[in-house]
Amino acid sequence: MQMILIFLFSLPVLLAHNYNLDQSATTTISALISVSLLIYCVSALLINLKRGSIRNILGLATLSALAIYFYAQFLSYYLQGSYFNQQFFFHSNFTTLIETWSVYYPLIILFLGWTTCICLVFLYFRNRVSGSEYSNELLVLLLVSALVLDPGIRDAVKVKTSLMTSPSIESLEQIDWEQLGLDRNALENFDIATGVGKNLVLVFLEGLETVYMEESIFPGLTPNLNALNAQGWQLNNLNQIEGTGWTMGGIVATLCGTPLVYESSLGGNSIMFTRFLDKATCLPDILRQADYQQVFMGGASLEFAGKGDFLKLHSFDQVLGKAELRRELPDSSYLGGWGLFDDSLFALALQQYQRMAAAEKPFNLTLLTVDTHHPGGEPSSSCSPYAEIDNSILHAVHCTDYLIGNFIEQLKQHPAYEDTVVVMVSDHLALRNNAFSLFPKGYERRLYFNVLNSDQLASSQVLATPMDLAPTILEMLDITHDASFLVGIDLLNAEGQHSERNMDDPRRENIIRYLNSNHLSTAENEVHYSLNRANWGEIDFVNNIENVEFTQNGVKFNVDGHDPYFILPELPNFQQKDFRLYITIDVEQASAMALYYLTDEDKAYSESNKLTRETETGSNQLVFSLNRRAGQGRLRIDPGSNPGQYFIRSLEIRS
Repeated sequence: MQMILIFLFSLPVLLAHNYNLDQSATTTISALISVSLLIYCVSALLINLKRGSIRNILGLATLSALAIYFYAQFLSYYLQGSYFNQQFFFHSNFTTLIETWSVYYPLIILFLGWTTCICLVFLYFRNRVSGSEYSNELLVLLLVSALVLDPGIRDAVKVKTSLMTSPSIESLEQIDWEQLGLDRNALENFDIATGVGKNLVLVFLEGLETVYMEESIFPGLTPNLNALNAQGWQLNNLNQIEGTGWTMGGIVATLCGTPLVYESSLGGNSIMFTRFLDKATCLPDILRQADYQQVFMGGASLEFAGKGDFLKLHSFDQVLGKAELRRELPDSSYLGGWGLFDDSLFALALQQYQRMAAAEKPFNLTLLTVDTHHPGGEPSSSCSPYAEIDNSILHAVHCTDYLIGNFIEQLKQHPAYEDTVVVMVSDHLALRNNAFSLFPKGYERRLYFNVLNSDQLASSQVLATPMDLAPTILEMLDITHDASFLVGIDLLNAEGQHSERNMDDPRRENIIRYLNSNHLSTAENEVHYSLNRANWGEIDFVNNIENVEFTQNGVKFNVDGHDPYFILPELPNFQQKDFRLYITIDVEQASAMALYYLTDEDKAYSESNKLTRETETGSNQLVFSLNRRAGQGRLRIDPGSNPGQYFIRSLEIRS
């Protein structure tokens, strides 16, 4: 039994280290010795137990738990080429499983079949083998040795020890902001003054890095991007650092000027579904202050990795993903495993660009491609394959190159292009994919960044990270603003700054974790009011609101008349702190939500004491900044004047 179990458990370990980007014979041998010792000791200890249902249950539970660990380890190496890390746990949730089922279901079926074999082996042999000749004490000692030999566990312990031994931060005053290259003003972006600039088209290219554009490595793979490089402004030394190595990490870092790192106490696999970084001032937040229209379009589901929640929280008027865009397709069945193909995305994006340009307001159209998603890519059917090498990732890169080249050529035909800056950027370096073996050993991998239609000409060799992109893009848009970013700097005006920044300083990273988690995110004790069952009775539905139905943390109602509104209960004195009201609301027709407040000078719900936010059909995430405007009193909320059902999914007042 033990030899069969060792063989079965060794399979995912061998496969995992085959996909390890830092392949080492020593590491592989250590891992195999570790799993062999571990399974031998566990199975021997189980056999030494008294026969019966308790041993059966304990044996099946233990072997199943070990199966989950070793298979998860294999998945981590298969998907990203490394052991468990923040990136892996970030995606480890039920939503990810549902959204990626069509792509990865064979791996799940394989796991179920493999685990079933392990359990059947145990059930068949459990009463057919004699007990171990070694004492239980020796077996436990060998088991501990097995854990020590596991390379992944050793590295994880080192990282955890480093975090635990880092000096605790008790005050912002003990942070050496200048030496660490951090901007304390980013914690105090309450009132942002802005001026209008150029339009923005921002395209995140899934895992598309500079190596694909090297003609000496992949001749003719990206002719369109190479041609656009000759027309634009590039960063030739754009580096990926901790917290930026996956899609949401890259998006957060690029838009918000801080990496997606956080304290482990906040959780991990559901972090973007919480209030994480809700206090950070990001690129779209600044553009909103300048009255920009803002639309995000991506082919994948908005539920994946909390992307939709995060983008709605940060001022996008519309956030459109697979479910929303699929309805616009001529053939709604034309979908890949990750969602819309890139040819569909760019076709719909062109239509969106034309609509936004016609509105005669400045706009931000942000896109996220998906065809080049690892490990194999899924090129659109409208593309020709890459002729030089038969490789699915390279076919997908070649296809996306063609599609973005065609998209930008069409943008250039529109009159609004003269006042539009186009930014193309990697969301992250390519994760482990089937083209990795073609990458030259020792090649210095860099993120791609190219800006079209800016006033900048010469490309820059300045040391840069994704956190520097938001302030740099704002400068290229000619936006005047007084916002600050925690980590990012404007690379166009960074003389003398970049050389002082130590990107890999662990002390710096730990401080960023602390600031992201405790100063740029809302803690539970900063929520001063939340709509839930406990305070339903305190809300007065005063006028033209019918069929009120409370849910766990929200409320549904119908509006059928003029001037509907409701009044919240007595709340804290808003003049003592900076408060914001966060509302997530679904509406059937586009309208506007109004918030009325009272002041010491004006005790009426007057037009002078009113804040308004536009709402679009569907889900809306709105933020009202009270900023010491309101005195102590009750807030009045007018959800919208159009008839229909309204659903407030959440309502919170935070400081």
